[in-house]
Amino acid sequence: MSDYGLRIKDAVGNILLAITDRITRFRYSNLVSSGASGNTTLSDIAGLSSVEFGIVVNAASYTTTPHAVTRSGTTLSWAPNSGTQYTSGDTLVFLFLYT
Repeated sequence: MSDYGLRIKDAVGNILLAITDRITRFRYSNLVSSGASGNTTLSDIAGLSSVEFGIVVNAASYTTTPHAVTRSGTTLSWAPNSGTQYTSGDTLVFLFLYT
């Protein structure tokens, strides 16, 4: 059986990272302004598995958080993730597909 994916070893051969059971593909990214919410429909992702997340790109302080990112069917949505002690900053939203 063939191995697929990514395997990273240190100088003495210990495996540091092994992603051999999934093939991952970048599908979507978007820069979302602080406080903005929205969504997009990606019709080509129907029936495919995905991981979606956001990363703050200009944290004003340690209390700045990324937007909450969710997927329902073919719709990817994002919304500010704010509370009394923290606020959402400008966020880079990502969607990766895997099989």
